[in-house]
Amino acid sequence: MNLRRTLVSAALVAAVLSPAAVLSAAPAFAESAPAAQTQNDAGSIAALEKAAADAAKAYQKAKTEQADIAAKLEAFDPAPYLAKHREAQAAAKKATEARTAAEDELHQAMSVYDKASDAEREKARQDLLKAMDKANAAIAAEKQAQAAAAATGTAADDAKVDLFRKANEANKAVDAALAAKNTADKALADAKAAAEKPAEKPAEKPADKPADQGAQQPGTVTPATDKSPATSTTSTQQTGTTKTTSATAATTTGSTAELAETGSNPATPYLALGAATAIGLGAAALYVSRRKSARATS
Repeated sequence: MNLRRTLVSAALVAAVLSPAAVLSAAPAFAESAPAAQTQNDAGSIAALEKAAADAAKAYQKAKTEQADIAAKLEAFDPAPYLAKHREAQAAAKKATEARTAAEDELHQAMSVYDKASDAEREKARQDLLKAMDKANAAIAAEKQAQAAAAATGTAADDAKVDLFRKANEANKAVDAALAAKNTADKALADAKAAAEKPAEKPAEKPADKPADQGAQQPGTVTPATDKSPATSTTSTQQTGTTKTTSATAATTTGSTAELAETGSNPATPYLALGAATAIGLGAAALYVSRRKSARATS
């Protein structure tokens, strides 16, 4: 009988102390969260500060390039291009004159060849071939000079159009860099504002410690010689205390989401429910053991 009482008392104490130990560990998990959060915020702010600095440098670089191209466009002078065009035109004119002279020589060589005697015909034929080669070279040189003159004629316009294109691209680059800079600055400002706000601590709920009431229950056991009515009254009181303790534990623990927000283990409600069930079973076993002992005594 004493062994049975000892086992029942041990079951009651273990059932009460198990949820108490789990619930007491919750503040430790809750207190470790702010430190890690602070470190993460500091790292994020450092990264955002670097991103903002890089964006500012890119914006300044784009502004410098924009100003440089704008200055070139404003100071554009077509005179050098026009001078080259005039030189190319003069070269083309000379090439035309050279072609005309080569053609005249070719015509003369052809006339000499037609009038040459048999003794002079071979020499006339050689002169005719040279004149033909000279005329062909002059024609090719004239075409090349005319193409160069045409190209230099539009060089000034092409250079100015190219500057306009580069200026347009520089303006777009400045707009994009400014948008990136504003985005980086806003992200940094928001992060700093969020870091300066005091951390909101979860509201502490008053909770009765079920371990205090449950641990004293084995001390109320009456001797085995007590009568049945006293045993029944004591068992009834223990059963009521068990129900009150279970209800208090259920009210204190709250929902799984609330425990997770405070840093405790989400399985705590289930542990508390299991402990309450163990208390009820222990009380029932104690009640049955006393009834049997009372009957044996009577």
